[in-house]
This record gives sequence, C-alpha cells and structure tokens, in this order.
Amino acid sequence: MRTEDILECNQKSILIVEKRSLKEIVVAAPHHAPLGTSELPCDSHRVADENVGFLALYIAKLINCNSIIACNYFIDPNKLENSDYFQRIKSWHPKILVEIHGHGGKKAKYDIEISSGSLDRNRFSTSLAEKLKANVSNLIPLQKFVISGDFSEIYFKAERSKTITSNDWIAFHIELPMSLRSEKSLYLPFCEKLSEVVKEMLLDYEKEGKQP
Repeated sequence: MRTEDILECNQKSILIVEKRSLKEIVVAAPHHAPLGTSELPCDSHRVADENVGFLALYIAKLINCNSIIACNYFIDPNKLENSDYFQRIKSWHPKILVEIHGHGGKKAKYDIEISSGSLDRNRFSTSLAEKLKANVSNLIPLQKFVISGDFSEIYFKAERSKTITSNDWIAFHIELPMSLRSEKSLYLPFCEKLSEVVKEMLLDYEKEGKQP
C-alpha cells in the first residue's frame, strides 16, 4: 500500500517510518489524521492535526530525508521520551527536526507559528520564520498568512514536547492553520519553500558549527 493511501485511513493507529538519503534532517508529524477526522484515539491529545502527514511526507521527499508520521495514534508520541516515535528519531541522530502540526485558529496569535521550544533557542525559530517570510513573499496566495517565530509572542510554544525541547538536535515545531494545510494549491508551494529554507539552514549550521 502506498504511503498516501495509509495517510487517508482513519481506522488504525499506524506509525509510518521512511528512510531516505539525507540523514541530518528528519521531518515528522505526531498527530496526523486525514481530512474529516477531527479526533484521535488518545485521551491526552484528542484533537487531530488533520492532513499534516501529507505535508510532512511531501517536505521529506523534497529534502530527500528521513520521515516519521504517527497516524490516528493512540498515544501523544512527541510528549514521551520512551515512545516509539521519539526513540526512532533519536536513533537517526539528526541535526534538525522539523515537526508539522495544525491549529484550529482560535488560540494561535499568528497564522503560522514556529517554536524551537524555549526562549534560549529563540534564535533558531526566529531565523526560520524570517527566512520563510522572505521565501513566500513573492507568492500571492501565501502572502495572507502571517508568520512568527518569536517565542515570547506565539501561543504554541511546544514547551512540553520532548522532541522539541531535546538537546540532541535543533527542532522546529511548526503550527499551520486548516486553511493552509487543507488546500493542495496552498500547501504544496508552502512546503516547497519551507524545504528550501530548512536545507539552507542546515548548510548554515554546518558551516558555522552551530549546536542546539
């Protein structure tokens, strides 16, 4: 069965793990469910991030890096260091983790919020946000989405996420609105721009010898 077909299924809890050539980056989605499935079978995280798995998969293919997507999952995998999701990411020893999430629009202060998990790492999230703003600025359909990576201003800070606060890699927790992640004409070009920025940042980090 194709990965895309698995992502459309809402009947089973499945962890999709795919290895690709570039090992330094991992793209992940811990709370995926297909469009139209708003809840997960997880008491501690009932709200699904609808359709984010398709975005994570597309970004990983563009970058040609490893990816991991938890579909309709029965646990909240990015909050637990002993989860299969966390442990698989750790086994890959990435330099950068990009985690794709979705928000409902009621709590987020910005359309797209990016966090690296703490104020101490604000330089990473703000850098990604600024580069992404510049990259999408010439795409008229994406200009309406306001982006922020400022830890002191955003709502979704990801402070409780073990994957985002880990000292083993530089992490980006990216929250996207339904209007973006549900429309292929919007999310495909967005993912293309995001993948370009992430690859650029990896080169910058390796050149400058930056560490989490």
